[in-house]
Amino acid sequence: MVTARAFSATLVVGMLSSVLSGQQWTDPSPHTRSFVGIGDGLALEVLDWGGSGPPLILLAGLGNTAHVFDTFAVRFNDRFHVLGITRRGYGASGHPESGYDIATLARDIDVVCDRLNLDRVVLVGHSLAGDELTKFAVTYPTRVSALVYLDAAHDRTTLPAAGNLPQQRPQPGDLRSLDDFRNYFARMIGARTPEAETRATLIVDGGGRVLRGGAQTGAQQAVLAGLEHPAYNEVRAPALAIYPPVEIRNLFPNYDSFDAENKERADRAVPELKTYQDTNAALFLRDVEHARIVRLQSGSHYIFLTNEAEVVGLIRDFLAQVLPS
Repeated sequence: MVTARAFSATLVVGMLSSVLSGQQWTDPSPHTRSFVGIGDGLALEVLDWGGSGPPLILLAGLGNTAHVFDTFAVRFNDRFHVLGITRRGYGASGHPESGYDIATLARDIDVVCDRLNLDRVVLVGHSLAGDELTKFAVTYPTRVSALVYLDAAHDRTTLPAAGNLPQQRPQPGDLRSLDDFRNYFARMIGARTPEAETRATLIVDGGGRVLRGGAQTGAQQAVLAGLEHPAYNEVRAPALAIYPPVEIRNLFPNYDSFDAENKERADRAVPELKTYQDTNAALFLRDVEHARIVRLQSGSHYIFLTNEAEVVGLIRDFLAQVLPS
Protein backbone atom coordinates (compact mmCIF):
# COMPACT_ATOMS: atom_id res chain seq x y z
CA MET A 1 0.00 0.00 0.00
CA VAL A 2 1.16 3.54 -0.60
CA THR A 3 0.94 5.01 2.89
CA ALA A 4 2.12 8.19 4.56
CA ARG A 5 5.71 7.14 4.04
CA ALA A 6 5.34 7.10 0.27
CA PHE A 7 3.45 10.39 0.08
CA SER A 8 4.60 12.65 2.89
CA ALA A 9 8.25 11.68 2.68
CA THR A 10 8.04 12.32 -1.08
CA LEU A 11 10.51 9.53 -1.65
CA VAL A 12 13.23 11.41 -3.46
CA VAL A 13 14.50 10.05 -6.71
CA GLY A 14 17.22 10.74 -9.22
CA MET A 15 20.93 10.42 -9.88
CA LEU A 16 23.83 10.99 -7.54
CA SER A 17 27.52 11.13 -8.30
CA SER A 18 29.46 8.48 -6.42
CA VAL A 19 32.16 11.03 -5.66
CA LEU A 20 31.39 12.62 -2.32
CA SER A 21 33.78 14.82 -0.35
CA GLY A 22 36.56 13.76 -2.71
CA GLN A 23 36.20 10.05 -2.00
CA GLN A 24 35.18 7.42 -4.52
CA TRP A 25 32.47 5.12 -3.22
CA THR A 26 32.08 1.54 -4.48
CA ASP A 27 28.76 -0.26 -4.40
CA PRO A 28 29.32 -3.47 -2.40
CA SER A 29 26.38 -5.34 -3.92
CA PRO A 30 27.54 -8.16 -6.24
CA HIS A 31 25.69 -7.01 -9.32
CA THR A 32 26.69 -5.81 -12.73
CA ARG A 33 25.07 -2.64 -14.04
CA SER A 34 24.06 -1.93 -17.59
CA PHE A 35 21.81 0.41 -19.51
CA VAL A 36 19.32 -1.17 -21.87
CA GLY A 37 18.02 0.95 -24.74
CA ILE A 38 14.27 0.71 -25.19
CA GLY A 39 13.80 3.19 -28.06
CA ASP A 40 13.53 6.92 -28.66
CA GLY A 41 16.95 7.43 -27.13
CA LEU A 42 15.77 6.15 -23.74
CA ALA A 43 17.77 3.63 -21.70
CA LEU A 44 16.85 1.96 -18.42
CA GLU A 45 19.22 0.93 -15.67
CA VAL A 46 19.34 -2.84 -15.22
CA LEU A 47 21.09 -4.53 -12.31
CA ASP A 48 22.10 -8.17 -12.68
CA TRP A 49 22.88 -10.15 -9.53
CA GLY A 50 23.69 -13.27 -11.54
CA GLY A 51 22.56 -16.78 -10.85
CA SER A 52 21.31 -19.52 -13.11
CA GLY A 53 17.79 -20.72 -13.63
CA PRO A 54 14.55 -18.93 -14.51
CA PRO A 55 14.83 -15.14 -14.76
CA LEU A 56 13.40 -13.27 -11.78
CA ILE A 57 12.94 -9.51 -12.19
CA LEU A 58 12.61 -7.18 -9.21
CA LEU A 59 10.60 -3.96 -9.60
CA ALA A 60 10.79 -1.19 -7.01
CA GLY A 61 7.99 0.92 -5.60
CA LEU A 62 7.35 4.54 -6.49
CA GLY A 63 10.35 6.65 -5.62
CA ASN A 64 12.81 3.80 -5.37
CA THR A 65 15.29 2.29 -7.80
CA ALA A 66 16.45 -1.28 -8.37
CA HIS A 67 19.21 -0.64 -5.80
CA VAL A 68 16.65 -0.92 -3.00
CA PHE A 69 16.89 -4.69 -3.55
CA ASP A 70 20.69 -4.87 -3.19
CA THR A 71 20.57 -7.17 -0.15
CA PHE A 72 17.27 -8.89 -0.93
CA ALA A 73 18.20 -9.95 -4.46
CA VAL A 74 21.11 -12.17 -3.51
CA ARG A 75 18.77 -14.39 -1.50
CA PHE A 76 17.47 -15.83 -4.78
CA ASN A 77 20.43 -16.15 -7.15
CA ASP A 78 21.15 -19.74 -6.10
CA ARG A 79 17.91 -20.72 -7.85
CA PHE A 80 17.17 -17.86 -10.25
CA HIS A 81 18.87 -15.41 -12.57
CA VAL A 82 18.03 -12.23 -10.64
CA LEU A 83 17.70 -8.81 -12.24
CA GLY A 84 16.25 -5.44 -11.30
CA ILE A 85 14.94 -2.65 -13.51
CA THR A 86 14.83 1.02 -12.53
CA ARG A 87 11.73 2.52 -14.17
CA ARG A 88 11.92 5.59 -16.40
CA GLY A 89 12.16 8.92 -14.63
CA TYR A 90 14.07 7.54 -11.65
CA GLY A 91 17.67 7.03 -10.63
CA ALA A 92 20.10 6.47 -13.47
CA SER A 93 17.41 5.49 -15.98
CA GLY A 94 16.41 8.02 -18.62
CA HIS A 95 14.15 10.87 -17.56
CA PRO A 96 11.82 11.54 -20.50
CA GLU A 97 9.03 14.09 -20.42
CA SER A 98 6.32 11.49 -21.03
CA GLY A 99 5.53 7.79 -20.95
CA TYR A 100 4.52 7.43 -17.30
CA ASP A 101 1.15 5.76 -17.85
CA ILE A 102 0.94 2.19 -16.63
CA ALA A 103 0.69 0.70 -20.13
CA THR A 104 3.96 2.33 -21.20
CA LEU A 105 5.71 1.30 -17.98
CA ALA A 106 4.64 -2.30 -18.60
CA ARG A 107 5.84 -2.06 -22.19
CA ASP A 108 9.22 -0.85 -20.94
CA ILE A 109 9.59 -4.12 -19.02
CA ASP A 110 8.62 -6.09 -22.10
CA VAL A 111 11.23 -4.32 -24.24
CA VAL A 112 13.94 -4.95 -21.64
CA CYS A 113 12.98 -8.64 -21.69
CA ASP A 114 13.30 -8.61 -25.48
CA ARG A 115 16.70 -6.91 -25.40
CA LEU A 116 18.00 -9.39 -22.82
CA ASN A 117 16.46 -12.42 -24.57
CA LEU A 118 14.30 -13.30 -21.58
CA ASP A 119 11.35 -15.44 -22.61
CA ARG A 120 9.24 -16.11 -19.51
CA VAL A 121 9.96 -14.28 -16.28
CA VAL A 122 8.99 -14.19 -12.63
CA LEU A 123 8.07 -10.63 -11.63
CA VAL A 124 8.42 -9.53 -8.00
CA GLY A 125 7.20 -6.01 -7.32
CA HIS A 126 6.97 -3.74 -4.29
CA SER A 127 4.22 -1.21 -3.69
CA LEU A 128 3.26 0.67 -6.87
CA ALA A 129 5.14 -1.90 -8.96
CA GLY A 130 2.11 -4.11 -8.38
CA ASP A 131 0.30 -2.06 -11.01
CA GLU A 132 3.10 -2.83 -13.46
CA LEU A 133 2.95 -6.53 -12.57
CA THR A 134 -0.77 -6.73 -13.27
CA LYS A 135 -0.61 -4.72 -16.50
CA PHE A 136 2.35 -6.73 -17.76
CA ALA A 137 0.68 -10.06 -16.95
CA VAL A 138 -2.52 -9.01 -18.73
CA THR A 139 -0.81 -7.49 -21.78
CA TYR A 140 1.97 -10.06 -22.21
CA PRO A 141 0.55 -13.24 -20.65
CA THR A 142 2.95 -15.63 -22.40
CA ARG A 143 5.95 -13.87 -20.86
CA VAL A 144 4.94 -14.40 -17.22
CA SER A 145 5.56 -17.56 -15.23
CA ALA A 146 4.62 -16.16 -11.78
CA LEU A 147 3.90 -12.91 -9.95
CA VAL A 148 4.75 -11.81 -6.41
CA TYR A 149 3.21 -8.65 -4.93
CA LEU A 150 5.07 -7.17 -1.93
CA ASP A 151 2.41 -5.01 -0.28
CA ALA A 152 1.59 -4.24 -3.89
CA ALA A 153 -1.79 -5.82 -4.68
CA HIS A 154 -3.97 -2.73 -4.34
CA ASP A 155 -6.30 -0.70 -6.52
CA ARG A 156 -4.56 2.66 -6.13
CA THR A 157 -7.35 4.53 -7.85
CA THR A 158 -9.22 4.10 -4.55
CA LEU A 159 -6.29 5.08 -2.34
CA PRO A 160 -7.23 7.17 0.73
CA ALA A 161 -6.37 10.84 0.37
CA ALA A 162 -2.76 11.62 1.27
CA GLY A 163 -3.77 14.87 2.90
CA ASN A 164 -5.48 12.95 5.70
CA LEU A 165 -2.27 11.13 6.65
CA PRO A 166 0.47 12.28 9.04
CA GLN A 167 2.69 14.90 7.45
CA GLN A 168 6.33 13.89 7.75
CA ARG A 169 9.20 15.94 6.40
CA PRO A 170 12.95 15.64 6.94
CA GLN A 171 14.31 18.28 9.28
CA PRO A 172 17.50 20.25 8.51
CA GLY A 173 19.55 17.85 10.62
CA ASP A 174 18.29 14.93 8.52
CA LEU A 175 19.82 16.53 5.42
CA ARG A 176 23.34 17.12 6.71
CA SER A 177 24.65 13.94 5.07
CA LEU A 178 23.59 10.74 3.39
CA ASP A 179 23.97 8.87 6.68
CA ASP A 180 21.71 11.35 8.44
CA PHE A 181 19.09 10.94 5.73
CA ARG A 182 19.40 7.15 5.86
CA ASN A 183 18.81 7.28 9.60
CA TYR A 184 15.79 9.51 9.11
CA PHE A 185 14.31 7.23 6.46
CA ALA A 186 15.02 4.13 8.59
CA ARG A 187 12.98 5.67 11.39
CA MET A 188 10.12 6.20 8.95
CA ILE A 189 10.00 2.70 7.46
CA GLY A 190 11.42 0.59 10.27
CA ALA A 191 14.49 -0.63 8.36
CA ARG A 192 17.59 0.71 6.64
CA THR A 193 17.69 0.78 2.86
CA PRO A 194 20.96 -0.11 1.10
CA GLU A 195 23.37 2.80 0.86
CA ALA A 196 23.40 2.51 -2.92
CA GLU A 197 19.68 3.23 -2.92
CA THR A 198 20.16 6.44 -0.96
CA ARG A 199 22.95 7.49 -3.31
CA ALA A 200 20.79 6.69 -6.34
CA THR A 201 17.84 8.75 -5.15
CA LEU A 202 19.38 11.97 -3.85
CA ILE A 203 21.43 14.89 -5.11
CA VAL A 204 24.04 16.25 -2.71
CA ASP A 205 26.46 19.14 -2.74
CA GLY A 206 30.25 18.91 -2.68
CA GLY A 207 30.25 18.58 1.09
CA GLY A 208 27.81 15.70 1.09
CA ARG A 209 24.76 17.68 2.24
CA VAL A 210 21.47 16.51 0.73
CA LEU A 211 20.05 19.12 -1.62
CA ARG A 212 17.03 17.45 -3.17
CA GLY A 213 15.70 14.48 -5.03
CA GLY A 214 16.57 14.26 -8.68
CA ALA A 215 13.49 12.83 -10.37
CA GLN A 216 12.22 14.06 -13.69
CA THR A 217 9.98 16.98 -12.77
CA GLY A 218 6.45 15.68 -12.36
CA ALA A 219 7.38 12.01 -12.88
CA GLN A 220 5.90 10.85 -9.60
CA GLN A 221 2.66 12.73 -10.16
CA ALA A 222 2.52 11.50 -13.75
CA VAL A 223 2.88 7.86 -12.67
CA LEU A 224 0.08 8.26 -10.14
CA ALA A 225 -2.11 10.01 -12.69
CA GLY A 226 -1.55 7.19 -15.18
CA LEU A 227 -2.78 4.38 -12.96
CA GLU A 228 -5.94 2.42 -13.61
CA HIS A 229 -8.11 -0.23 -11.99
CA PRO A 230 -6.12 -3.50 -12.00
CA ALA A 231 -7.63 -6.08 -14.35
CA TYR A 232 -7.09 -8.97 -11.95
CA ASN A 233 -9.69 -11.13 -13.66
CA GLU A 234 -7.44 -11.26 -16.74
CA VAL A 235 -4.34 -12.45 -14.87
CA ARG A 236 -3.63 -16.10 -15.65
CA ALA A 237 -0.24 -16.55 -14.00
CA PRO A 238 -0.03 -17.89 -10.44
CA ALA A 239 0.23 -14.92 -8.08
CA LEU A 240 1.20 -14.41 -4.46
CA ALA A 241 0.33 -11.25 -2.52
CA ILE A 242 2.05 -10.57 0.82
CA TYR A 243 0.70 -7.87 3.13
CA PRO A 244 2.04 -6.36 6.36
CA PRO A 245 -0.25 -5.79 9.35
CA VAL A 246 -2.29 -2.60 9.39
CA GLU A 247 -1.51 -1.48 12.92
CA ILE A 248 -0.37 1.91 14.11
CA ARG A 249 3.32 1.09 14.62
CA ASN A 250 3.53 -1.02 11.48
CA LEU A 251 2.12 1.77 9.36
CA PHE A 252 4.08 4.45 11.20
CA PRO A 253 7.18 2.97 12.89
CA ASN A 254 8.13 6.42 14.20
CA TYR A 255 4.67 7.13 15.65
CA ASP A 256 6.08 7.87 19.11
CA SER A 257 7.99 10.85 17.70
CA PHE A 258 4.87 12.47 16.17
CA ASP A 259 3.44 15.66 17.55
CA ALA A 260 -0.15 15.62 18.82
CA GLU A 261 -1.66 16.63 15.48
CA ASN A 262 0.12 13.92 13.53
CA LYS A 263 -0.66 11.28 16.15
CA GLU A 264 -4.31 12.20 15.76
CA ARG A 265 -4.00 11.95 11.98
CA ALA A 266 -2.33 8.54 12.29
CA ASP A 267 -4.98 7.27 14.71
CA ARG A 268 -7.73 8.32 12.31
CA ALA A 269 -5.93 6.80 9.30
CA VAL A 270 -5.58 3.26 10.68
CA PRO A 271 -9.23 2.15 10.32
CA GLU A 272 -9.41 3.61 6.82
CA LEU A 273 -6.19 1.93 5.74
CA LYS A 274 -7.27 -1.35 7.31
CA THR A 275 -10.51 -1.28 5.32
CA TYR A 276 -8.51 -0.38 2.22
CA GLN A 277 -6.20 -3.38 2.63
CA ASP A 278 -9.02 -5.78 3.51
CA THR A 279 -11.01 -4.70 0.46
CA ASN A 280 -8.04 -5.03 -1.87
CA ALA A 281 -6.92 -8.40 -0.51
CA ALA A 282 -10.45 -9.74 -1.00
CA LEU A 283 -10.57 -8.32 -4.53
CA PHE A 284 -7.22 -9.90 -5.40
CA LEU A 285 -8.20 -13.29 -3.98
CA ARG A 286 -11.58 -13.22 -5.73
CA ASP A 287 -10.49 -12.05 -9.18
CA VAL A 288 -7.02 -13.51 -9.77
CA GLU A 289 -7.51 -17.03 -11.08
CA HIS A 290 -4.54 -18.57 -9.25
CA ALA A 291 -4.18 -16.25 -6.26
CA ARG A 292 -2.67 -16.76 -2.85
CA ILE A 293 -2.36 -14.20 -0.08
CA VAL A 294 -0.30 -14.09 3.10
CA ARG A 295 -0.78 -11.58 5.90
CA LEU A 296 2.29 -11.09 8.04
CA GLN A 297 2.17 -10.57 11.78
CA SER A 298 4.92 -7.95 11.77
CA GLY A 299 6.76 -5.57 9.46
CA SER A 300 6.09 -2.32 7.65
CA HIS A 301 5.31 -1.37 4.07
CA TYR A 302 8.91 -2.31 3.16
CA ILE A 303 8.34 -5.94 4.11
CA PHE A 304 11.26 -7.18 2.02
CA LEU A 305 13.53 -5.16 4.34
CA THR A 306 11.75 -5.43 7.70
CA ASN A 307 10.91 -9.13 7.28
CA GLU A 308 13.54 -10.23 4.78
CA ALA A 309 14.02 -13.84 5.88
CA GLU A 310 10.29 -14.48 6.25
CA VAL A 311 9.42 -12.93 2.89
CA VAL A 312 12.26 -14.74 1.12
CA GLY A 313 11.00 -18.04 2.54
CA LEU A 314 7.42 -17.35 1.43
CA ILE A 315 8.51 -16.45 -2.10
CA ARG A 316 10.84 -19.42 -2.46
CA ASP A 317 8.17 -21.84 -1.23
CA PHE A 318 5.57 -20.35 -3.57
CA LEU A 319 7.82 -20.47 -6.62
CA ALA A 320 8.91 -24.04 -5.82
CA GLN A 321 5.25 -25.04 -5.98
CA VAL A 322 4.19 -23.19 -9.12
CA LEU A 323 7.25 -23.40 -11.39
CA PRO A 324 8.38 -26.52 -13.24
CA SER A 325 11.14 -28.32 -11.36
